[in-house]
Amino acid sequence: MFKSSAKLGLALAAVLLASGINIPAKQSAQAASGAFVTEVIVRTVENFHNHADVVKFMNSAANRHVSVINLNVKEDEDDAVPSGYVFYDSEIAPTAPGYEQFDALEDVIAEAHARGIQVRAWIPQFHDKAAFDHDASWKMMALKDGQIAPFTGANGNEYFVNPIHPDVQAYERSIIREIVTNYDVDGVVLDWLRFDDYNMDMGTYTRQKYSALYGYDPSTIDFTTDNAKRRQWNDWRTTQIGNYVRDVAADIDGIVPDLFTGVYILPPEFTEVGQDAAKFKNYVDFVSPMAYFADWGFTPSWVYDGTGILSQARAKIGDKEIIPGLDVWWTNAEYHQIYAGIRSQQPEVQNLAFFLYGKWTDNDLKKIDNRKNW
Repeated sequence: MFKSSAKLGLALAAVLLASGINIPAKQSAQAASGAFVTEVIVRTVENFHNHADVVKFMNSAANRHVSVINLNVKEDEDDAVPSGYVFYDSEIAPTAPGYEQFDALEDVIAEAHARGIQVRAWIPQFHDKAAFDHDASWKMMALKDGQIAPFTGANGNEYFVNPIHPDVQAYERSIIREIVTNYDVDGVVLDWLRFDDYNMDMGTYTRQKYSALYGYDPSTIDFTTDNAKRRQWNDWRTTQIGNYVRDVAADIDGIVPDLFTGVYILPPEFTEVGQDAAKFKNYVDFVSPMAYFADWGFTPSWVYDGTGILSQARAKIGDKEIIPGLDVWWTNAEYHQIYAGIRSQQPEVQNLAFFLYGKWTDNDLKKIDNRKNW
């Protein structure tokens, strides 16, 4: 995970209908006036080390009216444990240290379902040290200062693999199939489905594939300016990501037809990461835009206004569901503004998903529950 009024609601619905985006009137009215549905995004390594942890969290979640838990079943960062290590009984990916005898996914599903709470498997993709270490040809390669080298982030401690390499794709897809086959999840949400900048992937496989199609090596592109070749390159990369989501969706549908599936997305204006939701909208049920306005240096209105992240996402995905991803540490004034803005300008939004990087407490959930009717 990287890190209103009825009149206005009806007006927006009319605009969306006129533009070919069909938002049912009943759904828009409900979202504009009823309680928001609470989802939480939970990092396993920070929250669930044993059965007692799960029971304590689930009792609190049920009491605070949490409807959906998006559970990190494959580590997303490179901090407490390496990215790509998993928190369930896998025959494919390495198990996260400390979870050899504790299948967190199985336990969370059992306790959540017993309380009427849904569980989606949050499955990060190409930020994956386990895969990075598995095969040198899988590493994400970047062009920097005229040199091509593995990309390891600004501080040298992040590990990405190449989203275009067929063996990387096969590996990541096999993990998704394993989870969907063996666990009674209520949905899947993909993450880290991207590059990190224009200057990657510069690996041998990708460069040869691109050169065969376009007649020039992408390493010759000037990535520092907006130019025709950079746009062509990025269009091709976003198409590869779109095709990957298509293939994942086909895998899932072959195992559990109609399983609710989505993607965490960065702000669409961040075109450099090679993630264009318009190219995979037909293969998902929802997108969850990471609306962390403060992280990106925006004001709260950017979440909901006509040029902000939710509007950008709507323009990309048409009538598919949007579930905004929000932080937990903003001020009450900021939440009041954002909730009112979503109700008035994005009235079809019904679910709000809250992300906490560390350990959830009952007080965190209580604050969200107290706001759901704002």
